[in-house]
Amino acid sequence: MKHAILSVALLLTAGGLALAQEKFELPANEPALVYSLPRTELCVEVDVEKVTEIPGEFCQYSGRYLAEKDVITEEKTSYRVKEVRVHARAVSDPARTYVLTAMKDVPMQHIAVDRRGLLRGINVPPETATHKLPQGPQPKPEVLPAVDKPLPLTEEYMLASSVSKMAEGAARQIYRIRESRLSLLTADVDQLPADGESLKTMLKGMDDMEKELTELFVGTKRSEVRTHMLHLTPAAAMKDEVLFRLSPIEGLVDANDLSGSPFYINVTPETIDTYQPKSAGKKASAAQPLYSVLPATTQVSISDGKDVLFSRSFSMPQFGQTVPIPAELLQNKDVRIYIDENTGRLVTVASGK
Repeated sequence: MKHAILSVALLLTAGGLALAQEKFELPANEPALVYSLPRTELCVEVDVEKVTEIPGEFCQYSGRYLAEKDVITEEKTSYRVKEVRVHARAVSDPARTYVLTAMKDVPMQHIAVDRRGLLRGINVPPETATHKLPQGPQPKPEVLPAVDKPLPLTEEYMLASSVSKMAEGAARQIYRIRESRLSLLTADVDQLPADGESLKTMLKGMDDMEKELTELFVGTKRSEVRTHMLHLTPAAAMKDEVLFRLSPIEGLVDANDLSGSPFYINVTPETIDTYQPKSAGKKASAAQPLYSVLPATTQVSISDGKDVLFSRSFSMPQFGQTVPIPAELLQNKDVRIYIDENTGRLVTVASGK
């Protein structure tokens, strides 16, 4: 191959080699290690609830027979955002991807990167655990349509030729169920159930039957929650930018679909001020072999324009500063430098094996 690249860890010879670093540009006919510093990708999970309202067969008789006023009179579907969750994961930053090539001056033995190519440290153990990435919503099993069941009415009302007569029968049955339940609860019956479990079973059966009959008048509401996964890698601060829209007909739609109401995202990174010490007369190194990152604490919030649905701070390396690791640290063969591969921050510098 024209370019020899080691992608997980680079083992240099015990005699010692230095590493010269340059921007991502592969050298010809030389072994090299490509490593990246991270940037944060936001994985946004949006739970959208779909509510379908279906009128009952006897909705026009609900006031006459049950004195119900809260009645569904027409079929309609509505959507609402139930919950928003945001997770952060590190991905390689193309703008901070570098190549290390072998030289002959500074002894350095192990350069470790993880499976994503992100720098983990120097003279540290290789990665052992596999990074689990956030997974999208799993497909739900198909829900079969409900099968119409015969109404629990007597023969007199089931054979009635008018809807009004059937509605009257359903209402009478509802009142009978309520009277029977009251008699059980007050022990006003000739024979009580044998035990408490039998009583609970009877009461539940009555409740289910009453609910089924009542829905013939007031209608039914069916709710279904679907989770949508959105991915966003901010490159700059964001203020009230449309993340997605919610359509009353189709639910969650793209940010550019004007048929829906907008939901906004704000990404506000802090400003990092670092102190640069003055040179003490020593000539600075012409090339710094490795870089880490000082990530910026970044506030992320999502709202519908009125209410804030999510707010949390994350450490985002793309808004931070690239910090060179001093060459003096790399001259010690026994130095161990640990880098947090998710933020690029230098975590620990230790000496000794």
